[in-house]
Amino acid sequence: MFRIAICEDNRDFSLELESIIQRKFFHYNIKCHIGCFYSGEDILDNMLNYKEKYDIIFFDIELPGLSGIETARKIRKLDESIIFIFITYLNEKVYEALDLTIFHFIRKSHFHKEVDLILDSLIKKLEYLTQKYSFPIGDNNIYLKLYDIIYFEVLDRRVIIHTTDNTHISNYRSLKDMPYNLTEKNFYEIYRGIMINLNHIKDLIDDKIILSNDDTLYIARRRFNDFKKEFYRYISSKREG
Repeated sequence: MFRIAICEDNRDFSLELESIIQRKFFHYNIKCHIGCFYSGEDILDNMLNYKEKYDIIFFDIELPGLSGIETARKIRKLDESIIFIFITYLNEKVYEALDLTIFHFIRKSHFHKEVDLILDSLIKKLEYLTQKYSFPIGDNNIYLKLYDIIYFEVLDRRVIIHTTDNTHISNYRSLKDMPYNLTEKNFYEIYRGIMINLNHIKDLIDDKIILSNDDTLYIARRRFNDFKKEFYRYISSKREG
C-alpha cells in the first residue's frame, strides 16, 4: 500500500484532490492511504513526533507560515525517497524547488486538465519504483530496484553498481553486457563506462554533476551538448502537463 499526504490549506481543494487520487488508484487496482494536512507545520509534526512515513506528498507551494518548498526541504532531510508533487498558481515558483528532485507540478489554473495526466504518470512511476531487476553478483543474482540505482561505473573490467544504500560489484564486464535498455529508464552514459540515473541528479554545474549520494562526476566534452538536451528534456517532462 502506498501512503500519500496532501499538504494544502484550502480544505475544499484538498478534499477534491483526495477524491481524484482515490478514484485513480482504485482504477489501477492500487491500494493507498491518504492523509490531509493544512500547513507545513502540521505535516512536519506528524512525521517528526508520530513517526509517520509517506511515499508521495502533494504540496501547495503557497502555504501559510512555512511554505511548501521550505516544508519539503525539511522533509527531504528526513527521507530522500519521497515523491514530491507541487501545486501552485505561481508557475515560476517551482524552479525554486528543483534541488528537491520533484516529480511534477500541477498548475491550479489548469488543474482539471493536468491532474489526470500527472496521476497517470505517477502510476507509471510507482510501477517503475517497485519493479526489480536481476544482476549477477559472484555466484548469485541479486534483485535491485532500478530507481534505487544512482549510477553504474566500470572499474577493472567489472560493472560497479552504486545504489542508495550500498555498492555492488557485478559480474558484468561492460555496460553493454547488461541485458536492459537503460536509456529508456532515464539513464545516460555521461562518460565511457559511467552511466547515471537522471532521477538522482542533485545539481548540475557546467560539466560537473552532483548526485543524490553527493558523488561528483564529470560529463565527457563530446557528450556535453547531447547530455544537456537529454537532461532538459527530462526536466521538462516533469514540468509539462
